[in-house]
Amino acid sequence: MGEIKEIGNVEKYYEVLGPIGEGGQGDLFLGRDRKSGEKVALKLQKTRNLGPESDFRSAGMNLREEGSRMALLTEIQEIPEIIATGAHQGRQCLVMEFVEGQQLQNVLLAARPVRHPGTVASIIGQLCEILREVHDQGLVHCDLKPENVIVQPDGRLRLIDMGFAITAGKRTEYEQGTLGWASPEQSDACPSGLTGRADIFGLGCILLEMTVMRLPYGGLEERAEPGGPVLPADLLAKIPVEFASLALWMVQWEAQDRPADVREVFDRLRPYLPRLGSRRPPKPLRPDPTEYYRTHPPRL
Repeated sequence: MGEIKEIGNVEKYYEVLGPIGEGGQGDLFLGRDRKSGEKVALKLQKTRNLGPESDFRSAGMNLREEGSRMALLTEIQEIPEIIATGAHQGRQCLVMEFVEGQQLQNVLLAARPVRHPGTVASIIGQLCEILREVHDQGLVHCDLKPENVIVQPDGRLRLIDMGFAITAGKRTEYEQGTLGWASPEQSDACPSGLTGRADIFGLGCILLEMTVMRLPYGGLEERAEPGGPVLPADLLAKIPVEFASLALWMVQWEAQDRPADVREVFDRLRPYLPRLGSRRPPKPLRPDPTEYYRTHPPRL
């Protein structure tokens, strides 16, 4: 586990420039190192609302725990490095590596539906490679969605926001993740604990969202119920044939009915990954995730 530097007053070392987004446990700001001038990402605990002081303190502790989880993953290059912890105007703060690029959410919105096999396989495949390392460390991300994935200019994906991440197999007391992408077992307390199969469900949601522009089991419109259809029949027919059976396997209602791990998912994607030195797809995304496999061999 990497050591996290405690710096106290964040503004003493970093200039807070302005908001750039939100995370599961806080608000994201762009910052600048006062000595080196390098950009950093600052994740600030959300401002206190009308609730009790104890809730605010608990939220601060949760943010620090997120920093500890990130420190466990310091060897995974695709997860931003945690640099330091401190406080800013009474709010707990994580200082993290700033990742240049665009949210996958915005990349997909500009081009959906995305059905080119090489592009689909490159996105899900890269996330499988990252999650394999997360799961090997005994953690479950619990909040896979396009908003939490950054596509760098060279097509490499980075996974952000460990705010909902938990230890695999550890009992959960309340719902985890984001409605629409969270697996059924994340929607309430889970006495037996969550496993990597919860993240596989989230991956399946991303696959469906990019190819048919709909999340399974009612998506954001309604809370999923067991026994309901994954998708309306007309949308099931539109899933690219290369990935139809895989996508439906990944979003099975019961966790034990999904692939055992991300390696199984990756093996089904392997035939569609771009080959080293191959050309770009006819209408590449911008940035283009296929560039990663056109210039790097698979790691699974």
